[in-house]
Amino acid sequence: MPTFEITARHQIDRTGGLHIDRGQTFTININMMGITPTNLFGNSRCADQLVRQFQLNGIDVPKTDSGVYSRGAWDIKMK
Repeated sequence: MPTFEITARHQIDRTGGLHIDRGQTFTININMMGITPTNLFGNSRCADQLVRQFQLNGIDVPKTDSGVYSRGAWDIKMK
């Protein structure tokens, strides 16, 4: 199971009070083979798992929110 450490590249503010500080780090676990930092956000097979992992980290926004579910918003490292 790949584990990723993602760090916000910039501040993220969403309606409903969601605020993520630049530099804030989260751990994301995806229970699927073949997921890499390059395809973590672009792979439709893991989209639902990604949403659940964000919810576990206190980030509850629809998976259509490209400001959160975008590779460009995060620095991604595989652990």
